[in-house]
Amino acid sequence: MDDAARDPLTHVATAGEYVALLRDVRRRSGLTYREITRQASAAGHWLPPSTLATMLGRTTLPRERTVVALLVACGSTPADVRRWVETRRNIEAQLGERDRWENQAVPTTLSPPAAPQQAANSAPAVDGPPAANSEPAGNSEPAGNSEPAANSAPAGTVVGPVRPAQPRVTAPWPTRRWLRLALLAVLGVLTVGASGVLLPGAAATVDSSPSDGCPLILRQGMYGPCVLDLQERLVAGGLEVPVDGWFGPDTTSRLIVFQAFGGLPVSGTADGRVLDELSGAVKVPPTWTEDRIGKEVRRVFPEDPGGAVQLARCLSGLDPYRVEIAGDGSRRWGLFQFSDMELSRLGVDRRTALDPGWSIGAARHVWSRTGDFDHWHCTASR
Repeated sequence: MDDAARDPLTHVATAGEYVALLRDVRRRSGLTYREITRQASAAGHWLPPSTLATMLGRTTLPRERTVVALLVACGSTPADVRRWVETRRNIEAQLGERDRWENQAVPTTLSPPAAPQQAANSAPAVDGPPAANSEPAGNSEPAGNSEPAANSAPAGTVVGPVRPAQPRVTAPWPTRRWLRLALLAVLGVLTVGASGVLLPGAAATVDSSPSDGCPLILRQGMYGPCVLDLQERLVAGGLEVPVDGWFGPDTTSRLIVFQAFGGLPVSGTADGRVLDELSGAVKVPPTWTEDRIGKEVRRVFPEDPGGAVQLARCLSGLDPYRVEIAGDGSRRWGLFQFSDMELSRLGVDRRTALDPGWSIGAARHVWSRTGDFDHWHCTASR
């Protein structure tokens, strides 16, 4: 069997067939939608489960970046990804060529009908000799009792004076064109609302109520005025975060801290309830300064004060409100980054884990059992 027979991409001709092959790729990978999302995120792509489900449930040509994110998450090689992208571009070009052909063909098939007055005066177009009372075509003057020569012309020729095309004939084509553009604009708005993506190129206009036109849930990976509004509310709530409109790890970390202090479900995403709480009276208490943290760590670890400060800086950047999310979805909290499992074993809640005094004391307790810092593994400097 040759390569063309083994490669299903060589036989794909429509967008529906292309999406069907993408569904096969997802099925053969054995990954769930959430697992694909995590794999794509680890590779530097953004592919939320909702977007993936929408793409695989349609028969329209998906976006190129979404295709690449899915293929990379499912373990496709760079060469395979290039072939998929090339096939997609070929299908897109064929669709564009078909649209151009249809746009050019529609006006040529329309011919203006004869005006009512002209149709009433003209002779019916039938095969055969001209009417008996008409002059031959060569005479320069018509007979006294005959119709004008133009009315007795053979069928197929232009009769009567040439009149401009009536507006009612030419109007349908531009009307359809504008309707198509309007429909595409509406679909674009709906797509942005469903996927939650606000692209950097979009106008970042913030009105008096930014949440009115925002997605129902804001999550990591989004960009735009809705995220900017969320970040401003976090800052107003007592949490330092870059106000840049990008929902990155820092915004996720600060949002989790707010949810922990506010008694909300700790999801790292912002829905209407979270935004309402951010606008309310709930404030995160101010935490220790870096200088105070350094002094306390050195006091609690007199045996190796420099090593203890260096470890805390590597783990959290000396930020007591630092929350890290691992690849498996588990979280690590506070100055010395204690995990969810460790918090459960120690019988403390998340608010306690964000207390720098508690975190330093718990780290000392761990150190006292081993005499070293081997319990933690941190190689990245902050």
